[in-house]
Amino acid sequence: MRGIKHPLTNEIYEVSDEGMNVVVTGDAGTGVFTFGGQWVSGELKVADAHLCGWLGSERGENRFRDAENRTRRMS
Repeated sequence: MRGIKHPLTNEIYEVSDEGMNVVVTGDAGTGVFTFGGQWVSGELKVADAHLCGWLGSERGENRFRDAENRTRRMS
């Protein structure tokens, strides 16, 4: 998965391998959210809706889902 670190919470936001959800990983656990920021599953119940939306947008898709892109891979 490719993702971005939230600048305030240091949580990692990544688009799922299926490309249908955002997976958020932080100190308190992991959560799965829609691109609108709505909780789907996991220990984390709240995510930054704007960042989820950005990852799901056309710009986010081009930047984070493109295998040829130079963004670093998050592990």
